[in-house]
Amino acid sequence: MVSFAELAESLELGTAGLAGALLFVPGMLAMLVEPWLFVLADRWPRKPFVAGGLAAMGIGIGLASLAHDPWVLMGAVTLAWIGSGAAVALGQATLADARPDDRERALARWTLAGEVGDLAAPLVLGVFAFVGWGWRAGGVAVGALLVVWALGLGTAPFPPPGSTEDEAEGSLREALRHRGLMGWLAAAALCELLDEIVVVFASIHLRDALGLDPAARSLVIGAGIVGAIAGAAMTERLLARVDAMRLLFGSSVACALALAAWIVAPDAWSSGALFALVGATAAPMYPLVFARAYAALPGRSGTVHAAAHAFTPVMLALPVGLGWIADAWGAHWALGALLAQPVGLALIAAWQVRR
Repeated sequence: MVSFAELAESLELGTAGLAGALLFVPGMLAMLVEPWLFVLADRWPRKPFVAGGLAAMGIGIGLASLAHDPWVLMGAVTLAWIGSGAAVALGQATLADARPDDRERALARWTLAGEVGDLAAPLVLGVFAFVGWGWRAGGVAVGALLVVWALGLGTAPFPPPGSTEDEAEGSLREALRHRGLMGWLAAAALCELLDEIVVVFASIHLRDALGLDPAARSLVIGAGIVGAIAGAAMTERLLARVDAMRLLFGSSVACALALAAWIVAPDAWSSGALFALVGATAAPMYPLVFARAYAALPGRSGTVHAAAHAFTPVMLALPVGLGWIADAWGAHWALGALLAQPVGLALIAAWQVRR
């Protein structure tokens, strides 16, 4: 597989330039385009949005894998980013619409599938690297598979639009003024902290604090993904017996304790075990929180995702701020800041239970 540094070197870009091409520019453009796509997906049949998004994501990944020019890379990643938003976000929204009385369990299954994908994706690219084909060939193969998958959605059933054109008129403005919805979307934004962000700073912490080599760091990070798979699977089972907000409170408290213990873990074995526990206890948070966001605006799941983009600038800036903390005081302080997710969600859940 290719590393961030290797990709930057192959394109003759600095770290900041590559970060802009891969993250900042695509993220900002997606923030401008995706909300309107999501609102339109509430008015019109959803299938073309999801299938078209899958195809765009596949084409973008394929082009990015072949790119030897930073401008081509940035354009390809932007296409893949917007395609992913349409396919993944609207796919999740469609699933929630199909299970209005069981959103939490449906999203728990969705989260489980996503965690399995997080584990399988590097393994697939690793196989391509092992047989000597390289990460570029792996990316092209994944892109082609997504395009085929998009074509296969032609016969899949989809629910009708959630709202008429008259009902959807001005719906984004209404959503942004909906205090309950925006509160749950703010909580959902917190869930980003223990997703990709924690992986980046965890890798730095494991290198600097424990002196682990790349293989050992990968095993610890992999333990977190395995823990998340187990946690997502248990979430669906527990929801049959435990109230959703009580489960959110319990998992958030347990996650805060596990994360704090993991930051001070003295060796690779304890670090791997505790990071698996972090993944397991963090897994219930996103499905439980986002189910409440959908419930706040029933029948307009696309608009819910459009309104969520109000928090995109903060989430794009957050890694930079955490990077500054890590550079100034060490990665363990940046990781400590991630306690905002479980602590914040525990307080929200406690308030909901009291109500």
